[in-house]
Amino acid sequence: MKLADIHWRILRMPLLVFIVAAAAASAAVYFTQQRTAATQAQLDLARAALTNIRQKSAQADQEKHLIQRYLAAYEDLLRSGTVGPEQRVNWLDALRTANQVAHTLGVDYQLSQQIAAPIKLDTGSYKLQQTTMKLRIKLLHEEDLLNFLHALDAQHVGLYLMQGCGLTRSVHGAFSVRFEPKLDAECELAWLSLAKASVGDVKPP
Repeated sequence: MKLADIHWRILRMPLLVFIVAAAAASAAVYFTQQRTAATQAQLDLARAALTNIRQKSAQADQEKHLIQRYLAAYEDLLRSGTVGPEQRVNWLDALRTANQVAHTLGVDYQLSQQIAAPIKLDTGSYKLQQTTMKLRIKLLHEEDLLNFLHALDAQHVGLYLMQGCGLTRSVHGAFSVRFEPKLDAECELAWLSLAKASVGDVKPP
């Protein structure tokens, strides 16, 4: 028997054990790395989910604060008829009441069709609409115009913007009675309404 055969027989078993141990160690390292990568991926997903939940919670809190902040103003707009379809009948009733309260001598009006308001406002899921009203008010003196506008405001029948007012003297004949109108006021109001916007009308933030 050769010396090399003796050495191979002696070394064969330790060598096999070493190979098996090395393979087992390599497999253990491989599976450990795979498990670590899977665990890291799960951890990343959990962190992303937690971040998303925190963001949604913060957004919900912000929306809650906004609702609480503007709820009273929104309810006032609802009560006045500003939110929803235009309230033409209520506007005209308010004109008649203001005419009586301010003791003006008659009011003529002209209403336009409702259009989109040219005012730049963030109204969320609502669209801002505008109806123009032209008024001609018969007055005894200038103060009657202010009284009329204050009386109109007191009706709380909607939200309007004063576009402008002008005064001219009424033309009468030689005979003028005491309670004939001495002035004519011509005013233009823009009545505003908030209508629920359709999906196509809502602009992305």
